[in-house]
Amino acid sequence: MDPDALTTFSGFAAAGSLALVAAVLTGFRERRHQRRADLDQVSLVPWQFLSAVFSMLAVILLATAAKFYFTPVS
Repeated sequence: MDPDALTTFSGFAAAGSLALVAAVLTGFRERRHQRRADLDQVSLVPWQFLSAVFSMLAVILLATAAKFYFTPVS
């Protein structure tokens, strides 16, 4: 494997992993927001939107990392 390709793979894999962690955390926060006891306490942060954005970003980045990992270097 080419060292430049490994560096590119590492960057996409690290960014995708961080996006995945952020998606999981925002998903838990959205679940907590949906199950709150006092319905009058609304959140100013759009947790559902952030969870969707981070999930899509994680899928795209990890798929790109997989492409770099499995593409043969000629």
